Amino acid sequence: MSSYHVDAEDMAWSCHPHVGVSFKSLRYDHKEKSGSVMIHMCPNTSYPEYKSLAGQDVFVVDGELIVGEERVRRGSYAYVAPGTQHAPRSEYGCVLFVSFPGEIEHVRGMA
Repeated sequence: MSSYHVDAEDMAWSCHPHVGVSFKSLRYDHKEKSGSVMIHMCPNTSYPEYKSLAGQDVFVVDGELIVGEERVRRGSYAYVAPGTQHAPRSEYGCVLFVSFPGEIEHVRGMA
């Protein structure tokens, strides 16, 4: 893949199958199942439980994300180790930048 640029500000938010979550796909490699996304979570939203098979890098652009008992606030970075299973949530809403080097396995449905 060659280098490229996207203007995320000009991209529309796409509806995620889970209510209260939307995203902007910045990059996705079908072969490696890797990519980068912006995720928006409305207040009082939980993301469906999943396992990050190859890990993730998460930067909180705005708001606050709750992972387990830990609160990750605006301007903070979190690393999710490979094989970690969790269901992050947000009480007040948040915008995240997430980069994942490999497959994400959904543990529970996204209804």
